[in-house]
Amino acid sequence: MMKLRLLLPLFILIGSLVNAQDITGIWRGYFNSGYGYFKQQYKYEVQINQLGNNASQKGIQGVTYSYHSTTFYGKATLQGIYDAKNKSLTIKETKLVELKIADKSEPCLMTCYLDYNKDGKTETLVGTFISVNANNKSDCGSGNVYLERMDESDFVKEDFLIKKQKTTPPPVTKSTPPPVAKTTPQKQPPVTEQKKAATTPPVAKKTNPVVPQKKNPATAITKDVPQKKPVLTGADTIAKSNPVILPPVEPPAQKDITKKIIPVPDVIKERLNPLVKTIVTNSQDILIQLYDNGEIDGDTITVYDNNEVIAYKKGLTGKPITLNIKADLNNSHHEFVMVANNLGTIAPNTALMVITTGGKRYELFISSDETKNAKVVIDYKMPGKESK
Repeated sequence: MMKLRLLLPLFILIGSLVNAQDITGIWRGYFNSGYGYFKQQYKYEVQINQLGNNASQKGIQGVTYSYHSTTFYGKATLQGIYDAKNKSLTIKETKLVELKIADKSEPCLMTCYLDYNKDGKTETLVGTFISVNANNKSDCGSGNVYLERMDESDFVKEDFLIKKQKTTPPPVTKSTPPPVAKTTPQKQPPVTEQKKAATTPPVAKKTNPVVPQKKNPATAITKDVPQKKPVLTGADTIAKSNPVILPPVEPPAQKDITKKIIPVPDVIKERLNPLVKTIVTNSQDILIQLYDNGEIDGDTITVYDNNEVIAYKKGLTGKPITLNIKADLNNSHHEFVMVANNLGTIAPNTALMVITTGGKRYELFISSDETKNAKVVIDYKMPGKESK
């Protein structure tokens, strides 16, 4: 009984230290979007004020800066929630308060899904974001976010940070380890009990599970929506490449061809298949390119066209998986389904799908996992017949 009484305060202390984590401060790093030639990276600074210390779900407020330089930037207010138990953070930019950008740029508001981690003295917030146009609420793109805790701002510290800085020293002295170390030896007068407590490895091992961070995959929250190349919160407009306009192709003479019926694969029947986008084209040529949307972590996919495999267990990397599809009047409707064969090291399985057809380019950010696929429909209409 004496051993348990000695160890109980230690568990309470460790639990209080975990729950006492305060994320108030300056976090600076970057966010990026797009891939390959279209990949863009911007600097990103977030100043956070954590509200309250008791509940596991803590409200947060603050501001964000998105910028290439401190002379061209966008500043927005933020609101969000910090889940202290799972060490996950949701930040939603609510309103633009300052904007210094180029004439052709459009401001966007971001929602970030981040995980807190501490490695030695380095504290980080890492995850993904989605965004909408601040003016018309259209999709503005998605990508990755990386932030580190910093002492100084590239801009101006908010009032809540200045106030906290003035009151920081007393809490630091109270929470330093030495007082804890002094209280432990005071309960060791009986030498025999001290030796017994030191020889109880099963009890000592119970403290280890408190340390590792629980991973809360933020990317699973990302919506499967068609994306545009984002220009986020004051960043410059992402340059668009001139799409290759294919010359009109005369449709071949219609043949009496009986369509082959392919049974629906189990992996499509047994999973959800949300529709990401429907595209109508008057070109028979459809080019599909698939990239890993984010960190290359071993994601593999299988792609079906009308239930027929056209790419089997292909790995997503920085180089595209290229699929050339030919449409005609007898094969005008195409349902492309992306199936995740695995989730890589970071769930879910996400990809950037670039579709080029009819002189237009579409960029779609899609994701799939063990319960959900992603479907894109392309319908071919002969030129002049689109309305029929």
